[in-house]
Amino acid sequence: MLRSAHALAELHQRRAQVVDAALIAEIDCRRLELVDDINDWVAQEIPQHRNGASLHTESLGAVVDRMARSWVDANQVIHVEGGRSDNTHKHWYQLAELVDGYTDLVTDVAGGRRRLPEQ
Repeated sequence: MLRSAHALAELHQRRAQVVDAALIAEIDCRRLELVDDINDWVAQEIPQHRNGASLHTESLGAVVDRMARSWVDANQVIHVEGGRSDNTHKHWYQLAELVDGYTDLVTDVAGGRRRLPEQ
């Protein structure tokens, strides 16, 4: 899963630099494949508790993809605007919120309180 998350971040980094629509579509297609890989891994490795567990709105792969994009965005802003800008703070705060949400989601899924949507 870590390898897929890293690859997602690299794809988001490339996507931010590309203007060719065909290449963007190719990058997005590869991202979807990686999201599916993460979801497949989760389905195999983490037991899903269906009885009484509330349904989360998106898959774990989709959450990891959003975190990867947010990480790339935050790094780009800090590179351009520096560490003291309000925009940099906003982007890093958003990333921290995503990380907190991811941590809570994983804890709740492992504890049987939340379940992930089926693919």
